[in-house]
Amino acid sequence: MRYEGAMTAQQRVELLERVDAIGPVLETNGPIGEGLGRLSDATVEALRQAGLLTLKVPAALGGFEAEPALQYEVFERVAHYDAAAAWCLFIYADTAGMLGARLPDDGLAEVFPGGEVPVCCGGGGLKPGALRVADGGVVLNGSWRYGSGIAAARWVMVSGYLPGVDGARGQVLSCVVPRDALEVADDWDVHGMRATGSNDFSATDVFVPRERTFSPMSAPLRGGRQYRTGVAGYLSYTIPAVCGAVARRALDEVMAGAADAARGYAKPTALAGRGAFQRFCGEADIKLRAARALMLDDGEDLMVAVDTPGVDLRAREARTRAAAAHATRVAADVLHELTGFAGGGPLRRGSYLERARRDVTMAASHVLIDQAAYDNLGQFLLGLPGADPLG
Repeated sequence: MRYEGAMTAQQRVELLERVDAIGPVLETNGPIGEGLGRLSDATVEALRQAGLLTLKVPAALGGFEAEPALQYEVFERVAHYDAAAAWCLFIYADTAGMLGARLPDDGLAEVFPGGEVPVCCGGGGLKPGALRVADGGVVLNGSWRYGSGIAAARWVMVSGYLPGVDGARGQVLSCVVPRDALEVADDWDVHGMRATGSNDFSATDVFVPRERTFSPMSAPLRGGRQYRTGVAGYLSYTIPAVCGAVARRALDEVMAGAADAARGYAKPTALAGRGAFQRFCGEADIKLRAARALMLDDGEDLMVAVDTPGVDLRAREARTRAAAAHATRVAADVLHELTGFAGGGPLRRGSYLERARRDVTMAASHVLIDQAAYDNLGQFLLGLPGADPLG
């Protein structure tokens, strides 16, 4: 990897060592989180104590300010131990990084008291609520979906429209509100990613002081080039990292037991001896490696693009989003085919492969990495008017 300087290479080693140190806690608590419908307290505390919540926080605030390729490796390593922990971690890290880069100083002092980075989450995707101007701030109303990790959060970042002219929608503001000021539904009853606790939530006449608001389109107040990307560039390395890590571990585990796994009726033979499985393993290994290499290379290239005058970053981020969609689809396809070879035994409820299949199926349904990503990239490649990386 072509990381920027010795300090970043050192950070990589340190961060991955921190993940491995808490790996047993994450793995042990994964099934517990499934039963709770949210991350266990032990998992959240392990992530916090390891300093992983500061992964994307600007270095000026004591964070790692990790750029995309390094983020990818950290989320990937966490997902090796527990996919839901990695999912919530990237929500926490993404949000803390955004707030660290863009909140005004007085708002930052309130949200990060004494420099401490609390558990913060964002939700609702790109669906803003409604704002009205009040003395000293704004009043927020709205409802949002998919508040991943919200049960452990102290603060939640959402967006809302200010009123425009003649009833039209005006400027979008990002608002940071206490989790306790929101109504959180208990409605996360799903097929996979159960432990993420991605419940719906809403706000009713919640006052947000001006210092806890900012324009998501504004220039960052702190931090380097990663905060100068758009939404697609900032978020797209997360889901493929999680899905790729889960698919890789599942493949490795099935291959490790393939010599002792007999399949067939009249003449059962070892799975490892079947030519079709041998071909699948070779092809799946290369596909996963290629998808991973694509994401790491793309992350480094995007940072170069941010620093290059004249580059159309919207077109560049469309490529990043499409790469993320591809890498996620590769992981989902490998898992789908792997389960056909593995048979029913490894798919019993509670097994790694059974949960892996559920979690990646759920993760791959996320709108950020859906098929529209290819449409959007194609529109830029064809020079069509109105092309949008998040169209």
